[in-house]
Amino acid sequence: MRNAASSAPPAPSRATASERPSGGEKEPGGEGRGGGGKGRLQRLIGWQGFTVDVPEDWDLTGFSGTDESGYLRIDDGAEQGLEVKWATAPKKMKTPPDVTVRRESYFRALRQTARKKRIDLETKEVDAPRPVLRPDRAAAGFTWTGDRKAIGAVWYCQTCRRTVIAQVLGARSGKGGLSGIAAEVLGTLRCHNDDAEWRTWALYDLVTEVPAEYKLVSQQLMNVYLRLQFAKGTARLTVEQWSLASMARRDSYLDVWLQANSRGDVREARFMTDEGETHGHPALKLVGGPALGRPMVTVAREALSLRRPATRFGAVAWECEPGNKIYALQLMRPARVRDVVSEVAERTRCHTPDEAGKKKTT
Repeated sequence: MRNAASSAPPAPSRATASERPSGGEKEPGGEGRGGGGKGRLQRLIGWQGFTVDVPEDWDLTGFSGTDESGYLRIDDGAEQGLEVKWATAPKKMKTPPDVTVRRESYFRALRQTARKKRIDLETKEVDAPRPVLRPDRAAAGFTWTGDRKAIGAVWYCQTCRRTVIAQVLGARSGKGGLSGIAAEVLGTLRCHNDDAEWRTWALYDLVTEVPAEYKLVSQQLMNVYLRLQFAKGTARLTVEQWSLASMARRDSYLDVWLQANSRGDVREARFMTDEGETHGHPALKLVGGPALGRPMVTVAREALSLRRPATRFGAVAWECEPGNKIYALQLMRPARVRDVVSEVAERTRCHTPDEAGKKKTT
């Protein structure tokens, strides 16, 4: 057994240009993942159940809220971008929201802001862009022009019960092909996965899928390190990715390096190690439970509060040489909760075909 720490809830965040990772991998659109497949929409973004295909130089730059209600911003850091706001209706709601009423409420909020900033604002009610229309959506379109120009839509989705306000923004003049980009991007924006049991999380160059019942509780987004932590009751699932793996790890054994660098539960676990394979790479597999000391105090508190204590630990970690990255997936869970580590690993993309080809030729 090896002895091997934890995180806090997330606050509304904005990933600035200096904080967010640079570069990234191409992800063509596909069924269930945006579905656009347009030539200039090369990057997949997935957050809180939303997926969208965007131009390669767009990245996640702002987010707040939860899967119930929140805000998401994706942009090029200069001129064009996508904003999404959402709220989820209660299951017992008898009458679905009127999207035209929601549109007018949004216009009122825009006018209020424009008056405060002394900006001339023009709003216009239009039909929703055709690519936005779906059988399970009631949708209404809009445009507005102030200091910038926006093309968007308000819709209510019967499947996920979300009311969504989505808009693509650009220069006031509409230069840069704003109308075309807006139609393409909005057309790939989905508010739920086709597979209701899984959610796609895709940001910068990390693409993974996590069971939908696990909710995001914290995140750390840095140039060379990404961490997403999820929870379902007392179960804690952590997804980590390190870039520049060859420099970061050097000659260290992966299990020793992981305990020193991970911010998941591996630092508060005791475990046995085994070898395996993930995506064709040698992988380290860990099985165990909480370490003695403080981790066992947490177990006792969970039991005393009549919750099922998390007493099972499992993890898989591997280095992807073509992508020059290290991945670690960790789960501390109650005995009766399904172990999903291997499934999440299978759904985590670690390199592109282009990267694999480059590695073979070097």
